[in-house]
Amino acid sequence: MEETQNPVNRLFGFMVEFAEQMLARSGEFFPFGGSITEAGEIAAAAGEPDDSEHPEAQAVYQLVAKRLASVASSGNVAAVALVADVVIPEELASAAENGIRVHVEAPGFARMVYVPYELLPGEEQPVRLHEPLAVEIDAQFFG
Repeated sequence: MEETQNPVNRLFGFMVEFAEQMLARSGEFFPFGGSITEAGEIAAAAGEPDDSEHPEAQAVYQLVAKRLASVASSGNVAAVALVADVVIPEELASAAENGIRVHVEAPGFARMVYVPYELLPGEEQPVRLHEPLAVEIDAQFFG
């Protein structure tokens, strides 16, 4: 019998896996996000703020955040997540400098989860993920 994951954990896992694939392919990624319904349906959220071939990551982040806020306010989703490729704050004493940052929220739950990573070019597994570091934050999408 398959164990059912709660929507927050399922969405978080999906987002980290996608970010890891992008890191393995390109060594970086633009911000992206997604949402999940109570039934477990995941929908992606991306953003292209202009026609530029190289948009600013911050502009993409803000556009995706705006889209996720709209999705969350619709009341049709169980959780949302906004993902960025970041330098992890020093005060978290991370195992690696760079990280996949997942801002994940559901009603009554808001965390910024950092997944430290190392790029290992030429290796069979080109990305090494370390233990996640979670920080409780104020809700932005389900506030």
